[in-house]
Amino acid sequence: MPNPKDASIPFREHLVELRQRIIYCLVVVAIIFVVAFNYSKEILTFLTKPMLPFISNGNLVYLNLSDGFFIFFKVSLVTSIVASSPFIIYQIFMFMAPGLYDNERRFIKVLIAIASISFFTGFLLLYQLILPVFFNFFSHFIFDFYEVFPKADDYLDFVLKFNLYAGVLFMIPFAVFILDYAKILPLQRLLEIRPGIIIFSFILAAVLTPPDIISQLLVAAVILILFELGVLVTRAKHLIFR
Repeated sequence: MPNPKDASIPFREHLVELRQRIIYCLVVVAIIFVVAFNYSKEILTFLTKPMLPFISNGNLVYLNLSDGFFIFFKVSLVTSIVASSPFIIYQIFMFMAPGLYDNERRFIKVLIAIASISFFTGFLLLYQLILPVFFNFFSHFIFDFYEVFPKADDYLDFVLKFNLYAGVLFMIPFAVFILDYAKILPLQRLLEIRPGIIIFSFILAAVLTPPDIISQLLVAAVILILFELGVLVTRAKHLIFR
């Protein structure tokens, strides 16, 4: 139940606070964007590194003179949004906080931290582990009489998309915990449908990865490990707070 003193706050004041928090978020995104744009070359070098050993001349290509600017702009914008996402989520929480108990506020703060760490861990794991396997598979189809010149914007879209997928997948433990906590899918029900989740993990892995069995098994194994991790955390919560 919300605190009685918070229930008396006029609706107009809520709108003023919402506007202020939106402004805070936009300012943080803008600041990080400026910084990211200044370092966009280094960011692009980092994102391109897994691909370089597998292309002919060691470089991506632009087809239009303006492509460089738009790629720098895109990578800076995505970087600023992703980097500021914990702050944005925290501002949403602070807007909702007056209607929560103190223990609920502490609990949500912990969840925000766990979700943020999970997202960025997924991003780094894909970069270090999945992408090299992915590119190595396709490199087997590059022969001496072929030269590969990937378009820079196509490659960037691909990497950003799959990094987003990886970040979302690594929030699976967080999702399992929330589903049980909110009683949308209690833990017992999740365990009952575990065989279906196993099948779905392999289907999802087949959709997200190239058509080789190693990548598919690797991604499916990661999904299942993350699900079981969520189950363990949720079970621990039940044991501690029963």
